[in-house]
Amino acid sequence: MLNRRLIRIRAMQTLYAFEKAKGANYLLAQDLIAEAFAPDLNSMEKQDKPKLLGFQKLAQNIFQEEVLNLEGTPDEAGVPSEVKVVLQKARELLKNKNKKDFENNSLQCLINAEKVYDQYLYLLTCLIEIASKFSDNQNFSQNKLIKALAASKELEHQALKRGINWDKERTFINKLHNEAFKKNIHIDEYLEKVNHTSEEDVVIVKYIIKNILLKHEAAEEFFEKMNIFWEEDKEILRTMLFHTVKDFPDTGNVEIEILDDVWEESKDFLKVLFCETVKEDKQLMRYLVPILKNWEMDRIIETDRILLKMATTELINFPSIPIKVTINEIIEISKNFSSLKSGQFINGILDSLIQDLTKKGIIKKSGRGMLDNK
Repeated sequence: MLNRRLIRIRAMQTLYAFEKAKGANYLLAQDLIAEAFAPDLNSMEKQDKPKLLGFQKLAQNIFQEEVLNLEGTPDEAGVPSEVKVVLQKARELLKNKNKKDFENNSLQCLINAEKVYDQYLYLLTCLIEIASKFSDNQNFSQNKLIKALAASKELEHQALKRGINWDKERTFINKLHNEAFKKNIHIDEYLEKVNHTSEEDVVIVKYIIKNILLKHEAAEEFFEKMNIFWEEDKEILRTMLFHTVKDFPDTGNVEIEILDDVWEESKDFLKVLFCETVKEDKQLMRYLVPILKNWEMDRIIETDRILLKMATTELINFPSIPIKVTINEIIEISKNFSSLKSGQFINGILDSLIQDLTKKGIIKKSGRGMLDNK
């Protein structure tokens, strides 16, 4: 099903999007300061441009230091009242914009995670739709596995529940049928034979899943529009689909995945991972900065910084998750989403961080979390 690695990936992707939003909001706040001290071209009074420029630079420098400072707000003693007023407006703008983006991203990360399940249902029902394009005298329409999918009450229920249907996508179904199925040597070989075994029916369906639904240009174009994370999600979708059909030759049944209680727990994990990493950003950096003292912060890849903060959040907030599980999962994610050297870098930093925070009693593991932590 939707496993913890997918959840961690979604958290990382959403944190990255939020960091970009914060950067854009910071620039908007700096623009507000610049506009506040821009000369009034419509004024009849003489404009003191050097003074205005000085106020602008002072306000922007204070604001920049304030945003970057981990230890609180810079001292504003002696700062002109005009600058203080504009600084407060810039702070309010940044605060409100960040708050709105945080709320939107908090919701969106859950929606994006569940989109994997929706695509799973779309792919299963796509098999049924494609089969219906073949005439009754063609063996594909009689594929026992696809007929079992079409007869599945669970699949029908989940599709209806989540609004999955192909009523408005006939053009895509026709295109996929014409471009990927017609004159396909493997499909043609299957169609030439009659009285297929259940094993043969499963083999052709697995071929279609792996080589057409998850690879063909027409399918990729369609599903990428539906989900921006399609490329990253294909492997878990393949696993989910293969799991659904794997026991069919023995049982004659298909096992439709559902969003159950385990998914509810995973959603809670995702919410905590995203929300706590955002809310405790400065504290997380206070933990990390001493460990990163030999590294220039602006040269550390942004995804590495996010993964380090996310790992720290998980280490602190989830006592039942073993330390090695967190480290291994974060390193695996870095291999796909960061640089070639990121895994080694992150591993080294986390090893030092864990020693430090465990000694201070900040990381405390219990139950299953005690495994492999010696």
